Amino acid sequence: MNEYENNTHNHPDGFRPIPEPAMTEQPKKISGLGIASFIIGLVSIITFIVCMVVVTSSIMDYITEDGKPVIDAEAVSANVSLILSGLFLLGSLGLSFIGLVLGIVGACMKDRRKAFAIVGIVLNGLLVVGTGGLFLLGIFQSAI
Repeated sequence: MNEYENNTHNHPDGFRPIPEPAMTEQPKKISGLGIASFIIGLVSIITFIVCMVVVTSSIMDYITEDGKPVIDAEAVSANVSLILSGLFLLGSLGLSFIGLVLGIVGACMKDRRKAFAIVGIVLNGLLVVGTGGLFLLGIFQSAI
């Protein structure tokens, strides 16, 4: 019995088709912008928390026991840790905004993994929206 008479290769056209090569799907690369966004988000949040602790502890020196602030502009302007912490707070907010943009761009890239980009968007967005919310809360609180 030869290979042409073998009934195990029955095909409607009478011959065996050449099998298609197996399509090996390349694993998606990790988005570099997403990783950058994630790292920026972590650094921004840690910087924000540390600065808030320093600002809160520095400002407690200028509040009396009954909760009223002592208005001494020269003493407050001479407090270097308070000024530097405020600048670092603004810097972490700006850095977080940059991380948010990088995360959005990283999430929109094709053929890339999006996990780090999404986590970066969440971390940076949380800081940007949270700081904006605290700012608005302070404005509304002072208006009352």
